[in-house]
Parts: sequence; C-alpha cells; structure tokens
Amino acid sequence: MPNNILFIGGPTGFAGGIEQYAFQTAKFLRENGLRVDWCGFGENVRDSQAFLSGFDRSATTEQVLTESDNYALVALHKLPSFKLLNALRAKFGERLVFWAHDHDLYCPRRHYYTPFGRTNCHRAYAPLRCWLCAHVTNPRHWKSLHSNHSALLRELKGHHAVVLSAFMAENLRKNGFTAEKIHLLNPAIQPFDYISNKFNSNMLNIIYLGQLIRGKGVDLLLEALGKLTIPWHARIVGDGPDRAMLENLADRLGIRDRLEFTGWLEKPGAILSQSDVAVFPSRWQEPFGLSGAEAQAHGVPVVAFDVGGVREWLEDGVTGYVVPPLDTMAMADRLTKLFQDPALRRSLGENARRRMQERFSPEHFLAGFQKLLSEVSP
Repeated sequence: MPNNILFIGGPTGFAGGIEQYAFQTAKFLRENGLRVDWCGFGENVRDSQAFLSGFDRSATTEQVLTESDNYALVALHKLPSFKLLNALRAKFGERLVFWAHDHDLYCPRRHYYTPFGRTNCHRAYAPLRCWLCAHVTNPRHWKSLHSNHSALLRELKGHHAVVLSAFMAENLRKNGFTAEKIHLLNPAIQPFDYISNKFNSNMLNIIYLGQLIRGKGVDLLLEALGKLTIPWHARIVGDGPDRAMLENLADRLGIRDRLEFTGWLEKPGAILSQSDVAVFPSRWQEPFGLSGAEAQAHGVPVVAFDVGGVREWLEDGVTGYVVPPLDTMAMADRLTKLFQDPALRRSLGENARRRMQERFSPEHFLAGFQKLLSEVSP
C-alpha cells in the first residue's frame, strides 16, 4: 500500500487551531515524501485556497467513499455525522484513526466546563447527565449542541486514536478507549527563524495568539492587564465572535489605548520577535495549546493558566510561568516580575526555544508518525 494519507476535517480553511495543525502537519509530511489529500465536510472559511495549497489534492466525501482506496492512513480530525462515520469505517476499517483535538466526543457542549461558573469538568461521558448539562443553557444554543454522542463514542473507541498530550490520552482512556490504541504524538513545532528580542526595559510588550472566543479567556487576560501598574503594550493576534465584547471590556477597564487588535495573521513571526512575553489565558482545558508552544519556539516565555495539557510544553519557572486557573492577579504578578527582570525574561526565552527544539522536533514527530503508520497499515 502506498504512503498516501487522507486528512478529513470539518471546515476548509483556517477556522482555528485544528485546521492550522492539519495544514502544518500535511505540509511537513509532504516535505518528507508522503502524499496528503484533504476532505472537508464543512463549509469553506478564511483563506480556503491558501489552506488547500498545503495538500496534494482536495476531495469531496462522495469522491472519498466511491473512488478506489489507496490510502495507508485516514486521519479524522473532526467529528462527522454518525452516517458519515459509519461509511468511513466501512471503507477504511482500522486505517481510520481519530485525532482527538478537542473535547467534542465526550462533551455535548464541547467546552468541557459547566454552564454556570464555567467550572472545568473531569468526568467521563454519561448520556443522561451530559444531556441535562448541555441543555442548561439558552434554548437558542440548543441547535449547535452535538448529537449522537453515545453512538459516535461507541463506534470510535475501538479505533486507533492520536492525542497531542498525555492529558488527552487520559480523557480517552476514561471514556473507554483502549490504552494500547492511544498514540501520543507530540506536534512538530517548526522553529521560526530566530530573531533576538530587544527586551526593552521601559515597556513590557505582551502578545496573545488565538481565537477570540470565551473559552480562550481573553477577557481574563484583559482583567489581568487592568491590574498592572507597570508600563505595557499588548497585541491581541486573532479574531472571533468575541472581538466587539473584548473591545468594549477594554474601554471599561481603561486600557484600550494600550491594546492593539491585529486580527488574524497567517505569519505572526514578526510580531513575536517584538514581544517580551506571550500569555495563554484559556479558561477551558486546553488539549495541548499549540500557539503557546509556537511562541516558545520563537524564544518568547509564556505565562499561562494551569489547564489541560499546558504543563506538557510549559515548565514553570524554566520556560515561563504557570498560574492557577482564572487567577488574574497571579497572572498580573508574573507579568510584573518579568518586566522587572529583563535578564530573567531572556533566560526563560532561551530555555523555551531550546526545549521546543529538543522535545517537539520534526524528527520526533516523523518517527512517531511512521510508527503509527506501521501499526494501522502493516
């Protein structure tokens, strides 16, 4: 069987971290001699043509299901409908591998935190309890809830699955996946061309990279920034439905003049090179946290809330700081400490870049991928 790979996802384009991961991974695999095709079952979104340039071919679900089968591995990056999942299983069998990027499979609300207080959940999926939790919300949101969770989980938990963190591996185990079929495959963090940061002691230059949605906690970041008494400037790199709310919050906090909302940037390397510290303020349990790891690969230390898989790429006191979830005062304190000690910022940044090269190298990813390939297509 040839080393042809098929990636299956939802939207075609740079909708969020899953699509960014799929694009970067496909590009890397192609550079190493594999063919990678794309099949999206959602709509086209931002920069869809640029996204498709990372693949050898784009196919429809109908083409994938009716054409002759020449794929050694089929990576399922987003949950499909139950009907489509059954058709894919019938077509590809063991070669259909589930990539667990988020909590959608075992949380109908997808966020994996409670609707009141947004307290993070750590339970396995239970049909009645999770259905009730999912519906304790405004009825206008019910149509966006995921359905058929019991059936999807039942069908997928017998397949091989890939996770980016040990945190996600544990979540799959407690939801019935076999440990031997869960593959921890850390992403390849492609290092940016290194540009030495200026570390201007007169101003702390802060960067946030990610979507502007509630789970990413940008509102918590703004609250932390409002507590700073040091000179600072922050760039919010990303876009999303919460942007207007965040701009209004910045006005109320009196910090709007020190914030720059850049929108989504395909290549944020230039701004990263001008940043002293990156912040990762997620309130939900991040399955990994790719944008934080990418900042570290650029030599930028990170201050993050201690959620999900964050500690698997961020070493407290070594490459940045981990603070208690939702604790905006603790985040402000760490940012102040980094402002006051430029040598510490430089040391943490250099450690971060070195750790990314050691633990998340393209070579490590490729070795893990080839091992997975040999198990699903011997």
